[in-house]
Amino acid sequence: MSTTFHQSRQAAAAHHGGVAIVPLGFTLSIFMAASFLLCALGGFLPGLETLHFLGALYPSLNWTSPALIAAGTAWAFACGWYVAVFCGLLYNTFSARRS
Repeated sequence: MSTTFHQSRQAAAAHHGGVAIVPLGFTLSIFMAASFLLCALGGFLPGLETLHFLGALYPSLNWTSPALIAAGTAWAFACGWYVAVFCGLLYNTFSARRS
């Protein structure tokens, strides 16, 4: 029942010039997680391990360990949802006031 309520609320927000939070959240989260994975996989390429930004930012950590790659991917996914909820709600609030 609450899923139907949220879907109708998102459809109403998108209809009134707002943005639907759930699709935005999944889109940003998947984009950020994929970007992190591509960046982390760059540490495995020969010649790029010294140019890796994460290695320069945190020189004491081994960014080629699977646990840190999984944690970084999960953190990037969570940050995508944070940005989507925060910015999406702000946008919907201010666009509703303008209408």
